[in-house]
Amino acid sequence: MERRRFIACAMASTLMIPGWSYADMWPTRNIRIVVPFPPGGSTDILGRRTADYLQKAFGVPVIVENLPGATGTIGTAAVARAAPDGYTLLMGSVGTIVTNHFVYDNLAFKIDSFDPVINIAETPNVMMIRPGLPVGSVQELIAYMKANPGQLNHGSPGLASSSHVSAELFKLRAGVQAQHVPYKGSAPMLADLMGGSIDFTIDNISSSLELIKAGKLKALAVTSRDRSPLLPQLPTMIEAGLPDYVMAPWFCVAAPSGTSTEVIQKLNAVLNDMLKDDTVRQLLQSYGATPVGGSPSQIRTLITTESETIRALSAQVNFTSS
Repeated sequence: MERRRFIACAMASTLMIPGWSYADMWPTRNIRIVVPFPPGGSTDILGRRTADYLQKAFGVPVIVENLPGATGTIGTAAVARAAPDGYTLLMGSVGTIVTNHFVYDNLAFKIDSFDPVINIAETPNVMMIRPGLPVGSVQELIAYMKANPGQLNHGSPGLASSSHVSAELFKLRAGVQAQHVPYKGSAPMLADLMGGSIDFTIDNISSSLELIKAGKLKALAVTSRDRSPLLPQLPTMIEAGLPDYVMAPWFCVAAPSGTSTEVIQKLNAVLNDMLKDDTVRQLLQSYGATPVGGSPSQIRTLITTESETIRALSAQVNFTSS
């Protein structure tokens, strides 16, 4: 805390020089982007693409540091503790910034420990059913579940995953019951769905796209606000009859709380330009991600909305056990 106060005072003192601001000079040295997961995953891919673009834009080295562990909480806590000087950033997500607060006790950071910069991308989930289940739409699935209360089950890649949260929200909004079956990853869960061991799932589109296209799984709807360009024939959950149902996992860049507003805006402008780049957009879309962009206030509002949704859901669902 002493270090943070010292840096804050130093930053404030520079602003006393007429016509000069901290943001005018920033950055003058290496920027670190912390990815709280191992290399190779979606968060890491987005972090490295963001680092490459910032390095070209600012002309300083931008280094990706993978700090995995405890479902992203170790790396996320490291950024929360960092000096709010713009030189340490987080490649965050709804899971690391929001959901983990309803899974783990006594985290070393809070939701407001970060100043969000921009929403980089979202990756919609898709509702899928096992072969042979006699339904053809979300509404038919709801009717079937109400006619057979508690008889169906649904899988997820793990407790408190976006898949688990999405399915629990579906059950709550639709007023239906089903047993949750957690797996260790999407691959074994999707294999059991194809084999008929579980009845339905709501999982990330990138994990299941090829199986859906091959006709091995039947998809009913996507969970994003808009239709996915990867499966444009599928309705959204809202179009399928569940008003206000939106659960699209997102990835954002964030800085430690107290970072200069001018630095946040400078980063935001550059990263919005990145998301307009055709090469970047094609890369994101190849991984099933939809580029988003927007202002810092928009991602802050999204974080608040998601927090309220998951807090309400966690009062009825135990995300720490099956």
